[in-house]
Amino acid sequence: MNQGIPAFILAASLCASSALAAPKIDNVTVKPNPAAFAGGKPPEVEVSVSVSRTRFGSEVCDARVEFGDGEGRTLDFSGVAGTRTVRHVYRKGGNFRLVVHGAGKNPCEGTRELALNVTGGPAAKKAEKKAEKKAVKKAPAKKDAKKDTKKKDEKKKDEPK
Repeated sequence: MNQGIPAFILAASLCASSALAAPKIDNVTVKPNPAAFAGGKPPEVEVSVSVSRTRFGSEVCDARVEFGDGEGRTLDFSGVAGTRTVRHVYRKGGNFRLVVHGAGKNPCEGTRELALNVTGGPAAKKAEKKAEKKAVKKAPAKKDAKKDTKKKDEKKKDEPK
């Protein structure tokens, strides 16, 4: 009879631990993917993260979304919410690895990774555009200055000495 007690305790603890397990990161979607700059404006993507819980569960967990560009955000899955959505703006083009993993005091279980391609790039800055315009305007002015110098030289030749 002494051996039955530990088996009962073990079985009860296994059932309790599975019932109290943190929700698992189930699905991650990114829209749009690929994302593209439009008219020089950086693209905004929508990241949806879903967690799965035990039946009738309302366990709490936190997940961290790393956007792959040095920025991230933590999502709180408290109450009955099974999906959280967050928006993020990418400031430059390139290939990014988006990672969602458990974080905080009550981390969700699991990790999910997605590849994201952001095409295009930011529009040239206003200062760069002004510099380009000035360079274009100055170039013909220099040619005119050369013509003026030639005209002055011709006038000097024509003048009596």
